[in-house]
Amino acid sequence: MRPLDLEQVEAPEEVEVLEPEEDFEQFLLPVINELREDIAALTREHGRAYMRNRSKLWEMDNMLIQIKTQVEASEESALNHLQNPNDGVEGRVTKRCEKAEEKAKEIAKMAEMLVQLVRRIEKSSRPQEEKSVFGILGIAIWKTQIQGNHERVF
Repeated sequence: MRPLDLEQVEAPEEVEVLEPEEDFEQFLLPVINELREDIAALTREHGRAYMRNRSKLWEMDNMLIQIKTQVEASEESALNHLQNPNDGVEGRVTKRCEKAEEKAKEIAKMAEMLVQLVRRIEKSSRPQEEKSVFGILGIAIWKTQIQGNHERVF
């Protein structure tokens, strides 16, 4: 490096010094206003972000409730299936069997009543009137067919 020559050094430029009020109005006030606007914008964004997060948390909470409900329902269904593996099929079959048993009982009662009727008629009638007994029995059967199984003729 070469030594610095004092004659070659230039004199510093003169800088204009402003009054403090002019300095504040010209340079600092615009910066302060921009900072205030930035702070207001950040505050608004912070509020929006808080509401967005709160909304997302609320949605997630609702989804968790729905998932929990579905899981509980599927657990209950699985437990019911384990306890009654063929409940759907057996349930329908059982109902149909019960209905068939009820109808069979009704038919058995009707047949029993017909037998009792025939016996009463036989006891009260003479041998010549046997033809009329079967005629009465035929009429009773015919009436039950017309009226249906739910009403009793006797």
